[in-house]
Parts: sequence; C-alpha cells; structure tokens
Amino acid sequence: MRILLIDDDTNILSVLKVILESNGHIVDCADSADDALDLVSEYDYDFVLVDFKMPTHDGAWFLRNAHLRRNTKALLMTAFLTPNVVNTMFMCGASGYIMKPLEQQEVLQHLAFHTGC
Repeated sequence: MRILLIDDDTNILSVLKVILESNGHIVDCADSADDALDLVSEYDYDFVLVDFKMPTHDGAWFLRNAHLRRNTKALLMTAFLTPNVVNTMFMCGASGYIMKPLEQQEVLQHLAFHTGC
C-alpha cells in the first residue's frame, strides 16, 4: 500500500515511516501541506495520515485541496480534539482521527480498519 505522511514534526514522520515500511508499505513524507500537494500530483495514494495543526496550512486545508482519489482513505492526527476539530475533519472527507501521542499498535490498527487491509 502506498501511504503519504504529512506532519511538520519530522521526528513523527521518521518514526511513522519506519513503522509503516517495516510492515511492507511504501511511504512518502511531507513536512507541509504544500509539499504534500506536490506529492499527490505525482503519486496515487491508498492512505493519507495528516496532522491537523500545522503552520501555514492545516490538515483540513490539505484535504480540501488535494483532490485525492475517491478510494483514498485519510486519517487526521491531532493532540487537540474538540467538537470543532471533529466536525471540520469529517466535512473535509477524513475517514477518522488518531490522537497524539501516537502508539505503534494503534496506528497499525487504524490503518487496517480504514483500509480493510
């Protein structure tokens, strides 16, 4: 499965990349929504994991502007879960959310649940 990770925290990107690649996935990383848009224009992703709160453009902005394939699942990562965040997330087409700090098993469970893999 080809996965796109988007987070302004490069440490999170590095850890998630190792976890997902060690489970057989192809992983691309972007540290901004703008860089992620460039990757989406080059590759078709099966799954996108995007941070909700980032400088310049947030995860919701990315989802509204990315024009992902219909069958691409997107999950927002957040440490700031409020009713507004949940509403915004679903209005942008996210399949769900995962709370930070991230746990390896939880990430893999969400991936399996949202993609059926």
